[in-house]
Amino acid sequence: MFRRRTPLTRINQIRSFIWPERGFRRLFAYFFQRIVRMPGTSVSIAAGLASGVAASFTPFIGLHLLIAALLAISFRGNVLASAIGTFFGNPWTFILIWLADYEVGLGVIHAFGFGADLQVLSIDELVAILGNVIRFLSFTGNISWADLSRDIEQVFMPLLIGGTVLGAIAWVASFLMTLWAVKGWRRHRAKRLLKALQRAADAKKVADLDP
Repeated sequence: MFRRRTPLTRINQIRSFIWPERGFRRLFAYFFQRIVRMPGTSVSIAAGLASGVAASFTPFIGLHLLIAALLAISFRGNVLASAIGTFFGNPWTFILIWLADYEVGLGVIHAFGFGADLQVLSIDELVAILGNVIRFLSFTGNISWADLSRDIEQVFMPLLIGGTVLGAIAWVASFLMTLWAVKGWRRHRAKRLLKALQRAADAKKVADLDP
């Protein structure tokens, strides 16, 4: 039931994951409708979505849903909205998020005078470190734990600090934007319902006056 007549190939599945078949505009509209129609107060929905967006800035790939849920619970937000908010971190945005996290984190570290041994790495060096992590986890390379830990120290701490700073900023920004959007949509919907009820009442009065 509700299956495709022609199943997608593996390549098409990957392509659809990276670029939706019906475009991003339809995808954004779908998520917007899901968010504004959620049960709960506008504040709880905004806090939940903001928690998901903030979690996307952390370097803990694979734990974003858990982090978002914990943040949403701590801020009394909607947990389902927090899961939707984690879609802010996706194949199109992760690279930009990580680069921003690294630059901000490194700036904070040097500004406060700790981590002086951390050097500014180029994009090629960051990619090389990521490759070492992947080879170590997949047991496909002769990478020692000492070398890996040194590489992680060079990258992880800036990512963590930068992700915390940018995540906090993203939480506030997305909370305010979502709160404004949800409240606006609900006010508009209430006006439409009121007008519909008024039209129905007027029609009933006219019907009652007819002999």
